[in-house]
Amino acid sequence: MKLLWISVFSVCFYVKALCVAEVATASGKELVISRLNSTDGDIVISYVLEKIYSRIGYNVSFADYPGRESLENANAGITDGENMRRAGLESEYPNLIQLAYPHVDLSFRIYTNREKGFLTTVDSWKNKRIGIEEGVLISEEVTKGLNPSLYSSVGDMFKQLDAGNVDVVIATDLIGGLEVLKNFKGKNIRTHGPALKVVSLFHYLHKRHADLVPVLNKEIELLRKNGELDKLYLDAFKAVREKTGEAQ
Repeated sequence: MKLLWISVFSVCFYVKALCVAEVATASGKELVISRLNSTDGDIVISYVLEKIYSRIGYNVSFADYPGRESLENANAGITDGENMRRAGLESEYPNLIQLAYPHVDLSFRIYTNREKGFLTTVDSWKNKRIGIEEGVLISEEVTKGLNPSLYSSVGDMFKQLDAGNVDVVIATDLIGGLEVLKNFKGKNIRTHGPALKVVSLFHYLHKRHADLVPVLNKEIELLRKNGELDKLYLDAFKAVREKTGEAQ
């Protein structure tokens, strides 16, 4: 009898869980967000965005795409929004609405494995082999006219730097730094010079979710003011480092 009771209880619990999941989905509380690949840095940002959505009662998942395909799919309504991009993209992607407040500021930096011979001025770049990640708009703008090599991921780009196939690469302190920490620890790869550009990144939603924009704006504003946003990022860093076996 006891075994039968446990089995019945298990079935009831399972059915109840399914019903809750179905109700959540039916109520429109599930969103799929486009994301540019899925490096550790992207995962950190996604972790924080997921927590922000959970505070307003939404579950989000992420669909990874290369290059501008992430933005294009969000704009086309294939997904519900774009994970994080720089400000001012509505003119090019008119179906997307930018939130009012950023929730991350990223510094774009030069990474090299050379001791000297490279200055952080555009004139000194003309005869250098530069690598950037395809689809990262800031990197494309900074290297316009310099014919950089394009790579499909941050990982591929840093592999080429480590192999000596490019002289420098451009990445953010968050995404590039985590890539070096995870896959190139002990190598001679490091940042060089001051930040090329500091950019605030914003979340974008498809216009069909316009009603969520003021709600998210209010939530992010509150998190920035009370310091909780910084705490979320610390939690995200810890989670990623534990995942990659770096936490000791």
